[in-house]
Amino acid sequence: MRLDVKLLIYVYMGICVSLLIFNLCYIFVDAANGRQAQNPGRSFLRLQRRVQSFARTGQIAAKEHRQNQRALLSVKRLERFHWSVEKMRREMPKEMEAYLAACEGDFRSLALVYQKKDELQKAYFARILELYGIGQDEHYDELKKILVEMACSTSVYTRENALRALYHSGSTEAVIRAFLQMSRRGVFHYGKLLTDGLLSFCGDQEALVWELWKCRNQLSSDYVLAVMQFIRMSQGGYEEEFCNFLQEENVDLELRLEALRYFRRYHHPPVYPLLLRLMNGSGEYGWEYQAVTALTLVNYPCAKTEAVLKAALCHRNWYVRYNAASSLVTAFGTDEARFVDVLGGDDRYAKEILGYMLRHSRQREGADAT
Repeated sequence: MRLDVKLLIYVYMGICVSLLIFNLCYIFVDAANGRQAQNPGRSFLRLQRRVQSFARTGQIAAKEHRQNQRALLSVKRLERFHWSVEKMRREMPKEMEAYLAACEGDFRSLALVYQKKDELQKAYFARILELYGIGQDEHYDELKKILVEMACSTSVYTRENALRALYHSGSTEAVIRAFLQMSRRGVFHYGKLLTDGLLSFCGDQEALVWELWKCRNQLSSDYVLAVMQFIRMSQGGYEEEFCNFLQEENVDLELRLEALRYFRRYHHPPVYPLLLRLMNGSGEYGWEYQAVTALTLVNYPCAKTEAVLKAALCHRNWYVRYNAASSLVTAFGTDEARFVDVLGGDDRYAKEILGYMLRHSRQREGADAT
């Protein structure tokens, strides 16, 4: 019995020592990898020699291309390469850009490998492509096809980085394909990210806007909304299309509201009668339409607009009253004599909201003056 107990103690001590050795080895290896990632001296010197050689000869040997492709298969090596490139871009920016352009074929080959890796590795690789302008041309090729596939990933990081690489490429066709593919597969992506990404597009934005608008019937409402916000923030010229869109049947509420916001920024007289109908609440239109229309009418100042907005100050919904008061003060000024009919009226809510908006506007004007 004693021997068994001693044996058990020895086994336990052996396990403890083994765990201790394993943990120590892990700590040392991890620390070494961390130092190497933070200061990849050999990787930097190797890259520096290659860039200098390319600057002198204007050529990269086939052997060097193969070495690049093999070396960058590992994410840790890709991280060291990233660190080295950033340092070289500070020291030799023109030479480094030319070298990266010459190595574009290596990254195209690596894309075939990285598309099969896990999500974080794919996301990081897509980020590298964006940072270094790999595949920056209008032509739709195999690399952009891979990025379109990455844009349909379940990971938001992979999707966003792949989309950013496509925006940076300036390829209208690639962005269109990505949106269509994501919409067909039911991939959700945050609307603000989509709109901001479209606004960063490096190619012909006017062509992209038109192609996206033509494809709207093939896109889900989330993507159409992002496209409409992109149009509103980037350019005019779609007044007729948006006016007709407002009058189409079976259009999503958010899309109609976005079309109304467009006319707050871009003046279009033919839409004015429709705005008045919406403001009067005729038909099936609810308070959401009236709240947004009240803000839109600031772009159409006239006696009829003033009368409609004053009437909206008595609306039962607070948002409609607030937006109507804001538009009245913005469009017609802060002279109380103009609003004596409201301020001297019997509707308490109308007087309070308009009085508040007048005071707030004067305070803001005073702050701007100082």
